[in-house]
Amino acid sequence: MRRCFYIVLFQLLVTTTALFGQKLSLAEIRKDFKIGHKNEETCKKHLEVLEEYADCPVERGYEAAYHMFMAKHTGNPLKKMGYFRNGKKMLEEEITNNPSEIELRYIRLCIQYYIPSYLGYKDNIEEDKDFLVNNLYKLKDKETKQLIYTYLKGAKMYSEEELALLRR
Repeated sequence: MRRCFYIVLFQLLVTTTALFGQKLSLAEIRKDFKIGHKNEETCKKHLEVLEEYADCPVERGYEAAYHMFMAKHTGNPLKKMGYFRNGKKMLEEEITNNPSEIELRYIRLCIQYYIPSYLGYKDNIEEDKDFLVNNLYKLKDKETKQLIYTYLKGAKMYSEEELALLRR
């Protein structure tokens, strides 16, 4: 009887570990954001987790971004546009519902800044740049704030004066 109990307990622990081992790591998703469009494996991995576990505006914003990144990793033109349009729609809905969410504005800025003009999704670059200059300092998570600042500095989309404001 005792042996059966231990076997059941062991199986329960293994199952629980397998189920919760796939949890979303927002820190990892943030870190890989800059390579998601370049690395198909990373993009797919994060998109799968985000589609299943994203439950806050920032997580759904990254899910939208990784949807748009998938457009780069498929050869089918219809799938490319589908991934891009769905991601764009998701991101815009999150920003509409959470206009003061700093990280959503960062995600949109990065995407709009780098995508080709013919996709017609470049309308908010200046607005989001200004928003980040005026609000990045309010971000409470210092690690995320530093990650965003470092990325924006390396992207060379800000002047030295703007970078000084972003750095505060």
